Amino acid sequence: MSDSKPKFYTSWFCPFAQRVWIALLEKGIDFEYIEVDPYKKTPEWLSVSPRGLVPVLVHQGKSVYESGICIEYIDEEWPENPILPKAPYQRAYERIWADHIAKKIVPPFYAMLLKKETELQENAKKEMLEQLLVLTKAMDPTGPYFAGSQVGLVDIMLAPFAIRFFILKHYRGFQVPSGDESPFSRFNKWYIAIKERDSTGKTSASDEEYIGIYKRYTDDTGQSLVATAIRQGTALP
Repeated sequence: MSDSKPKFYTSWFCPFAQRVWIALLEKGIDFEYIEVDPYKKTPEWLSVSPRGLVPVLVHQGKSVYESGICIEYIDEEWPENPILPKAPYQRAYERIWADHIAKKIVPPFYAMLLKKETELQENAKKEMLEQLLVLTKAMDPTGPYFAGSQVGLVDIMLAPFAIRFFILKHYRGFQVPSGDESPFSRFNKWYIAIKERDSTGKTSASDEEYIGIYKRYTDDTGQSLVATAIRQGTALP
């Protein structure tokens, strides 16, 4: 196979890897899908992914990893159907809110599942809603996507976690308030739009599969670096 065709190393359950998968489909790129078990740190796998994590994009014999970096690489290498806007400020604005997702929304997502004490779970719920509301207020007022009518970086970074909110409801009773008068009405409009994208549907597993795989976080058997970081109160990997 030609090195010009990217190889996408992923794990079906990983929301970080799903970001890159969505980006590849949104861009219309021909790629090779390679499912891996990131918990098996074999020499062969570590030669592809130095940290042993997914996602990894191998292009022209070189590995690119970390979901946000992979998305930006894809966008620069294949400029058709751009994910990031051309204007420097608009690009910066997308990156600012992508960073918000990484630092303010992803941590309470995992904390809600991993924490055993009810008080800590409730704190995570409160934090999640507060930070989602901050993000919602930064959205283009019309939408339906974060920056307007086109899917961009922020949409792709948030989508895999937003479509897993039902897991939080199943295990912890978390729910984003609904209704036209809710301060989250703009978020809910975004959620409907992003969930209906072909790229989201084609990269998602069934609800039952997700419920099953995420149980390990609720019973404290999850061994991912993310789970370890949440337990230790350190930054996510």
